[in-house]
Amino acid sequence: MTTGDNRLTYSPLPLRHQVINRWLLSGIFTRNVRFEPMTMEGDVNDWLIKGFSIHENPCRKEFVDQRRASVPELPFAAPPAPGDSVSLWGSEARWDLYFPWGNPRVEESGFYYVPTHMLRYGYTVIVSPTAHQAVFNLKTCGGVALWVNGRLVCDFTPFTRNIEQQTQVEVELQAGENTFVVCHEDLAERDTLYHFTLEYTGTESLEIRIPLTDSETAEAVLRMEEALGRAYFPKDNATDEEIRIVFEQPFSEKISFDVNYVSFFDGKYSMRRELEPGQQYLVLGHTDDFGIDYKYFELVTRIGQAAIRKPFGIELYNSRFQPRNSREMTVAERKRVALECVAELGIPNIHTAIAKLKTGGSPEQSREMILKGLVGIRERRDCADFYLIALFRFWRDYRDSGLFDEDFWAQIKDTILGFRYWIDEPGDDVMWFFSENHALLFHSCQLLAGQLFPDDVFVNSGETGVQRREKAERQLLEWFDRFFAEGLAEWNSNAYIPIDFLGLIQLHDLAELPALREKAKQAMDLLYFYMAAEAHEGYLTSTFGRSYEKELLGNHAAGTTSLIWVGYGVGNVNSTAFNVSVYLSDYEPPREYAGLTELKPEEELEFRLEQGKDGYAKLIHYRTRSFVLSSISDFRPGMKGYQEHVLHLALSPEAQVWVNHPGEIYPHGSGRPCFWAGNGCLPKVGQYKGLGVLLFDIDPAHDADYTHAYFPTHAFTRVEQRGSWFFGEREGAYAAVYAANGLELTQTGVNRGRELKSKGRRNIWLVRASDRQEYDTFEQFIDSVLNMPVDVSTDDLRVRLTDGTYGETSLSWQEPLVVNGETVSVKDCGVKGRLMRKERVASYK
Repeated sequence: MTTGDNRLTYSPLPLRHQVINRWLLSGIFTRNVRFEPMTMEGDVNDWLIKGFSIHENPCRKEFVDQRRASVPELPFAAPPAPGDSVSLWGSEARWDLYFPWGNPRVEESGFYYVPTHMLRYGYTVIVSPTAHQAVFNLKTCGGVALWVNGRLVCDFTPFTRNIEQQTQVEVELQAGENTFVVCHEDLAERDTLYHFTLEYTGTESLEIRIPLTDSETAEAVLRMEEALGRAYFPKDNATDEEIRIVFEQPFSEKISFDVNYVSFFDGKYSMRRELEPGQQYLVLGHTDDFGIDYKYFELVTRIGQAAIRKPFGIELYNSRFQPRNSREMTVAERKRVALECVAELGIPNIHTAIAKLKTGGSPEQSREMILKGLVGIRERRDCADFYLIALFRFWRDYRDSGLFDEDFWAQIKDTILGFRYWIDEPGDDVMWFFSENHALLFHSCQLLAGQLFPDDVFVNSGETGVQRREKAERQLLEWFDRFFAEGLAEWNSNAYIPIDFLGLIQLHDLAELPALREKAKQAMDLLYFYMAAEAHEGYLTSTFGRSYEKELLGNHAAGTTSLIWVGYGVGNVNSTAFNVSVYLSDYEPPREYAGLTELKPEEELEFRLEQGKDGYAKLIHYRTRSFVLSSISDFRPGMKGYQEHVLHLALSPEAQVWVNHPGEIYPHGSGRPCFWAGNGCLPKVGQYKGLGVLLFDIDPAHDADYTHAYFPTHAFTRVEQRGSWFFGEREGAYAAVYAANGLELTQTGVNRGRELKSKGRRNIWLVRASDRQEYDTFEQFIDSVLNMPVDVSTDDLRVRLTDGTYGETSLSWQEPLVVNGETVSVKDCGVKGRLMRKERVASYK
C-alpha cells in the first residue's frame, strides 16, 4: 500500500483473483417494511439437515418482485469524500472508509429482528495501466447495481437469502482512473449475510485509490490501520481485572478513541478512552463495571474526517457473586445467589426485571424494562418468544400486588392477545419458528396465554383462549413425543439448552394439564443428565449442534454454566437472564447425577449417544478428571457446514482446543459459520477416547484455503512446538495437536498466540489428550507422541498410527475409524445414550 496526492492507494487483495475491497461506503440506510400477512408450513427440524434456506418467508418474494420491477439510477453526481453526507428515505448518513481487516468481501452482515430493507452505496477508484476489456466476478448476498465511469454495467438481483450468488461483468476500463459506484441492497430477515465481492480476473496490475479530504494525511491513516490491525487482547477472558487492549508499538501523541460495546442480546453503549503518548495499553475499564458476558468492543478513532473502526471480542467475568462453598450450599441457596447476580448484572430485559423485583429492586425500574420489552413482542421481533414466555409467571405473581397501575396490565394483556403464536397464523414478520427451541416456546406461550385468558379472542387468529389452549396442548404433546424419540436436534448447544429450559420450566410450573408438567420435568431431568455427564469442571465444553463465538470463547458466561452450578455447585454463577425462571421454580435436578460431575483420578467416563432426526448426530464424549474430548462421528464430511462444532478438547474453561475450517477468513464476523464457530466445509471426524482425527477436503471455491486450531497459549502453563506437533500442559493435563501440512502460530492481531494455522485444502489433523494418570511428566507425554508411528496421506486422505496406549488406529475418507481391528461406531445408543464409567487402563505409569 502507498500514499500520494492525499489519497489512500492499495493493491487489490490477492486471493484467487484480485479483490477490490477498499471503498468509501455510505453506511446502511434501513427502513422497516410491511407485507401482505401470510402463513407458512414445514417441519421444524428439517432445516438443520437440508439448510435454513428451505424456509423462505413469503415477504421476500414480494420484496424481490418489487425491486426487479425498477431500474436503479446513479445515486449522486459529484465524487464523495469521507465525512460528506448522503440522504435517503428521510435520513442522512456520512461517507466513511471501509477497512476490511483481511475480509475479501465488502461486508456489513448483522442481525435484524424485523423485515428491514437495507441499502448502501459504495464508491472507489480503480487505476488501470492500460485501456482494456476487463472481466470481473461479482459475488453477493443481496442485489448489486454497478456503475463504471457513470454507466450502469450491471444490475444483479439474485436475492437468495444468505446464499451467495455470482455473475460475470464485462467492463471497459480506460487507462488511468476509473470510478466504480455500487448500490447494494437486500431484505434483512434476522441473521443476515450482507456483502459483495468484486474480483478482477485479468492480468493487469490494478490499483485502488480512495480519496481523502485536505484535513487528512494518508500516511497517518495507514499507520493507524496498521496499528489497530496488530492490536490484541492479551487473553480471551478477563476476570476480576482491568480490560486492556495492547498495541505492539506506543504512539508518540495522545490518541482518542470512541469505544462502542455490545453483547448478543443487548443494545449498543458508548464511552470515550484516551491512549497516552508512550503507553501500549488502552484501558477500557474493569470487569466490575460490566456484567458477566462476552462483549464486542469497537474502537473508533478519527484522522480528519476519516473514521477507522476495528472490533475486538472478549469474555468478561467478575467473581463477586461466586461463593467459596458452592458444593455445600443447597440448590435453593444457590438459586438465590444466581437470582441476585442477574438482578445486579443482567442485561436489561423482562427476565432481569423479574429478578430485580424478586430481590427487592425498584418496581419502577422493572416496569420500564417490561414496557420496553413489550415493544419488541408487539412488533413481533425475532426471538420475541424468548421474552413473552416470562410474562405469564409475572402476571401470576404480581397482578394483584398493587405495584403497577391498570394501564400497565392492559398493555401486557393487549400484547398477549395480539401475538402471532405459530406459522399457520398470518404474519409479515421474520420470527424464526423452525427449530426445536422456538417451537417449544411458541407452543408454551400459546398454552399459557390460553389458560390465562380463556374467554378472550386472540386477534391474529380469531380464536378464543380455550381454543388456543386445546391447540397448544396437542402441539406440545407432539413436541414431547418427538423430543423423547430424537433428543436435541441442536445437540449439546450451550446457546440453546438454556432456551429449552426457558420453555420447559414454565410448563413444569404453570401448565394445568398434569401430563405436560410431568413431561417437562422428564425433559429437564434428561438435559441435566446430559450436562452432568458431559461437562468438565462444570463447563459444557463439547461438540455442539449450534455454536457461537460467544459461548466457545466464553465458558464462564454461558447459560449452561450457571444451570450446572445451580444444580450441582460446580462451575460458576453468572448473569444469564434467561435462567431466571429456573431460579424461581421449585424444580431441582436429580441428585443422583451429582456424582457424574466429578471423577476420581483413576477413573474414565465414556458417553455415547444419538441425537436428532433418525439419530443423525452420533456423539462420543470421553472424560477424565483432567480433561474432556468430545466429537460427532463422521458427520457429513466434505459438505458445506453451518454452526456445527465437531470436535472439542478442554483441560479447563480457558485451556481448550478445537479444529475447524473457518466459515469466513477474518475474526469477529457475523457469518454462520464464522471464523471460530462452525465449519465452512465439514471434516470427517473419528475419536477413540483421548484421540481425535480430522480429515479435511475443502471446496476449491471457498475463500479459506486453510484450516486452523484454537490453541490459547496464554491458558497453558507450558507450551512446546516440535515440528508439525504443538503441545500444551496445564495442571497435569496434556494436549497435543498435529497437522499434516505443518503448523504456524499466529503472532499478531486479535488471534496472537492462540491460533495454529495450517495451509492447504486437503489436510489431516490429530488431537491427543492425556494427563499424569497416563504419563508421569509432560516430557514423557511429548516423547511418546513424537515416537508414535504416524503414516498420513493428504492425497487420498488417510491416516494410520500406533498410539502408545490405544494401539493401531486408522481412518480414511472412505473407511470408518478402526482401532486394533475394531470399528469405532455409535449405534443403538438412542437419546439416553450408553454411559460407561470405569477404571482407566494403566499405561506409561
